[in-house]
Amino acid sequence: MAAMTAAVIMATVTSFAQTNDSISMDTTLWYNQTQQLGEVVVKSRLPRTKLKGNSMVTRIKGSVLAQSGTAKEMLAKVPGMTMKGDELEVLGKGTPIFYINGRKMRDKDELKRLRSEEILSVEVITNPGAQYDATISSVVRIKTIRREGDGFGFDVNTGLNQDLRFGKSDPNAQLNLRYRHNNLDLFGMVNYWKWHQTTLFSDEQTNYLPTDKGVLNINQNSHSRNHFKNNGIDYNLGFNWQIAENHSVGARIQRNDRFNATTDLMVETDIERLPLQEKEHNYSTQDEHRHTFYNWEGNAYYNGKVGKMGIDLNMDFLTDKTNVDNHINELVNHTDHHAMEQDNSTTISLWATKLVLAYPVWKGQLEAGTELSFVTRNNSSSITNYPLPASDSKVKENNIAAFVAYNFNLEKVGNFSAGLRYEHVGFDYTDHLDAANNMTRYQDEFFPSLSWAKQFGPVQTSLAYSFKTIRPDYNSLSDRITYINSYTLLQGDPTLKNATMQEVSINVRYKWLNLFAAYERRDNTPSQLPRAYGNEGMIMMKRVNLEDPVRNLAVFLSANPSFGIWSPNWTVGGQKFWNTMEFDDPRSETGKVKETYTKPIFFIDLNNAFRLPHRWQVEANMNIMTKGDFINFHMESASYLLGVVVQKCWLKNDALCLRVSLNDVLQRSVQDMRMSCGGYQVKESAVRSNHNLNITLRYTFNASKSKYKGTGAGQAERQRMSGN
Repeated sequence: MAAMTAAVIMATVTSFAQTNDSISMDTTLWYNQTQQLGEVVVKSRLPRTKLKGNSMVTRIKGSVLAQSGTAKEMLAKVPGMTMKGDELEVLGKGTPIFYINGRKMRDKDELKRLRSEEILSVEVITNPGAQYDATISSVVRIKTIRREGDGFGFDVNTGLNQDLRFGKSDPNAQLNLRYRHNNLDLFGMVNYWKWHQTTLFSDEQTNYLPTDKGVLNINQNSHSRNHFKNNGIDYNLGFNWQIAENHSVGARIQRNDRFNATTDLMVETDIERLPLQEKEHNYSTQDEHRHTFYNWEGNAYYNGKVGKMGIDLNMDFLTDKTNVDNHINELVNHTDHHAMEQDNSTTISLWATKLVLAYPVWKGQLEAGTELSFVTRNNSSSITNYPLPASDSKVKENNIAAFVAYNFNLEKVGNFSAGLRYEHVGFDYTDHLDAANNMTRYQDEFFPSLSWAKQFGPVQTSLAYSFKTIRPDYNSLSDRITYINSYTLLQGDPTLKNATMQEVSINVRYKWLNLFAAYERRDNTPSQLPRAYGNEGMIMMKRVNLEDPVRNLAVFLSANPSFGIWSPNWTVGGQKFWNTMEFDDPRSETGKVKETYTKPIFFIDLNNAFRLPHRWQVEANMNIMTKGDFINFHMESASYLLGVVVQKCWLKNDALCLRVSLNDVLQRSVQDMRMSCGGYQVKESAVRSNHNLNITLRYTFNASKSKYKGTGAGQAERQRMSGN
């Protein structure tokens, strides 16, 4: 129960914060100035972060952020971003979509392989325009440093992550190869990794059920240990060819192999039924094995210019087949033994293309284009020795989109951007076991976006409005029933509606201070709620759309000054939801009860870096999240995450670097959550293996930037398949 409850909560949080693409950036925004006052010379650096329309552009090269280890570590300190657990987020916007040199980042571990020293600038886009899928609420674009010269180059990264709480060691090694001659660029990568994740859960679950003799109270107190381990090798090969000054083509293909992906779950539960005074002790183990038969993905692109018209064409594919076998054993009251086998098979294919045409018109640029994506997903599931139905279904979803956007500048009024996106989505659900469940649904929707930006002396401002949507991920659309424990099941719903989001946001920047605020309304918000299953006290956690709108206000203030060797990057802010829900509760006289979720959550990020002589760097970083409410969950504990880093580099251009980091020093990254749904209550405390020592060593020889210009297509569908 414990591990699956966490998975359920994280799936809800993930579905609440889906994201997408972005726009280009100008990297000529920073310079040093020297001002002389009498005999005193004051040297100052203009802010490395600038507002550009709906985005914040931060120059990394030449700043203290350039020595932050991996791109993932660096991005957590970029203005407008933060780290929540192990995931990067845009403040107030959730998990973004990442692009590296215009190419969609498909594997989130790529941020662990990319080094901060290779990055020129980062653009954080809080309101992507009509060019991008309507499900996307934020984008992060990374631009790497352009290195000149032909010939062969490579870099080697090796590392070891030592878990100090549970004692697991995870090595990793990566080799990047490059060869450049004239206008042809060849590249390839091999990356080996190993990963362990151990989580301890404590759960209290209570079901209140109406019976002929009154209310039956079933209390469960569980303690569990969930250990996940996996290792694998990733490969990619590609080329870029600059045919002429305004014409380039390229292709990239990647394979991801996974070995020994297993999850070992142990749950010990004491159950009490009141007022019957019946007690039960359950001990269960689950041994899950994930087999990835194949996982291929690729991209091909053409980027060019004909006369004044710019052309950007991308074609993508993805195919994946995965089987999950789960061996479940339960021992009740030390004598009654139950053994079950649950099997799940998933096959996915995606084909997508995206075309963007750009042409200068009047005082701006007109962009128009189309994006097509075609997804097929087959899923089957069965369980033995337990009375749950098998499932065998097929989902086909085709998304045909067209968009137009116009960006222009009126010198005295400001910069304007207006766009409109049209999406036609066809959804076909086929139940191979029961044709009565078959469903076909077509949707035609328009998504407008508007923004305005202007500079008033040293103050930069921007104001934006957007209309977006959230489409349920494919697991949520599956009707298969997943066994959690003898009292809890989980099921999706193919009839789930898309959520809609309307947001107004403002961004103001003065020197090294930045204020961001956004107000949002969401309708048909995807979540999950408990339902009674049978009459024996079992609960079905069902994917649903919330009936009432959910409102959300986010406000964040960031500061990133520089004082000699000390470069602080601090952010304080908060997020408040307005949500009231009504649930069935047999304890109430009316049989109903209301639950309110309005307590704000506050965030404090205190990142500090010290540049010392002889290429030494020391960091101390603290992230704090307070108690509060998130959609329909109560966060009942504050979380504190303290990390310290020491780094030393040698050789020309810091070609050799050693970095040592100690994470979660205080071991206080604990999260207590409570879900209160009238007759169903659950409280969970989770302790994860964040307390670790990480050592990395990097060597670079004749590094050169890839010329790859592919931007990717069908990225929203990739995001929705990420949980499979």
